[in-house]
Amino acid sequence: MAMYCVLHLILVATCVMYSEVKAGGTCLRLENKILDNLLDMIVAIKSGSPNSGGNSYRPAFTATLSTSPVTVSGQFIPKFDNGILNRGNGYDPKTGKFTAPKSGLYQFSFTIMSNGGSDLHMGVAKNGKYLISLYATKTHGDTGTANPVLELKEGDTVYLIHGASATQSMAGHHFSNMSGYYIGE
Repeated sequence: MAMYCVLHLILVATCVMYSEVKAGGTCLRLENKILDNLLDMIVAIKSGSPNSGGNSYRPAFTATLSTSPVTVSGQFIPKFDNGILNRGNGYDPKTGKFTAPKSGLYQFSFTIMSNGGSDLHMGVAKNGKYLISLYATKTHGDTGTANPVLELKEGDTVYLIHGASATQSMAGHHFSNMSGYYIGE
């Protein structure tokens, strides 16, 4: 069915562009437009775009920390409680973890903000394995960020974790946040 829709769109686009060429354009211009449109449609089909006629979807989420300050110590996982978007229901605000609803590449973004003159050390973890460090200095309101691209299998988890033994303070009020989205296979 999706292929029928694509072929129908190609036919319509070709007819429209043919009328442009007939009205004074060039064949090279027509060929370039057709090629560009075909490439756009192929990308849409491969990526599972809603416009491609496929039943694929792109999981995505954004969540912020609304409470402030949050005292963190030991193996603490912050629970970003304000869900702005949770397409595919991969993010769980009760655990602070994102669980991949489908396999593929994901882009994540993590931002932490220090609070009250306290250093803040956090890390990005995948399935319990520490991958990337974030650090915000003692300066009140300093931020640390990480933007990893990760390959996940369905069911893999990604989250922030505090691993330092010292007690530290993290700012909320929506300054600390995390988000992620599915890129493709």
